[in-house]
Amino acid sequence: MAEEVDPINARTLGLEEIEGRLDNPRLAMEAIGHILIAAAQKAFEDQQFGSFKWPPQYEGGTAPWIHIAGVASDLSKGESVKSTRFAPVAALKDSQDLWRSIDVRTVARSEVTVGSSVPYAKFHQWGKTAVQPVTGRMKEGLAAAWRDADGDNKKALGKMWHWFRKDAITTRIRQRPFLGITDEIEDDIRRTVEMFVDEGRIA
Repeated sequence: MAEEVDPINARTLGLEEIEGRLDNPRLAMEAIGHILIAAAQKAFEDQQFGSFKWPPQYEGGTAPWIHIAGVASDLSKGESVKSTRFAPVAALKDSQDLWRSIDVRTVARSEVTVGSSVPYAKFHQWGKTAVQPVTGRMKEGLAAAWRDADGDNKKALGKMWHWFRKDAITTRIRQRPFLGITDEIEDDIRRTVEMFVDEGRIA
């Protein structure tokens, strides 16, 4: 009589636990989301995403320095010009609103979405030509700010009149990507998935 052989299945191969993990990979998806967030936020510190180096903010500008789009944004809201608008800072680090907005948007069984709730995020990710209308309130706000300022700040605000003589300010938003998959991110995701499948944990 032929010897009976146990059927080969996940249990006999010791793969039952792995099979269970693959049925519910949410933990791995959440970990991948955090990898993408960390990489995106690191781009702001490095001023580079993967091999793509971000162009400097207002490249070729001369002292006294002023953040033209930032000043226009403040005045369009009826706000005072922020002190940070006069200090040269790394690109997209003036208010850090975009940096803080990057988060996991959705997590599903086999996918995770990371993005930003800030409406202008896509303009910096892909680049864009932006048009900011110049209103009477903005001109009044600039005049008041110029009267109250002194020294280099007054000189810097004086530069704004060149832009505010027009009906609108047209600026080129340079492409500075911070979301996507680089070779380093791909390696991190691969290691995370392998650890999840083999050990059921995330480092």
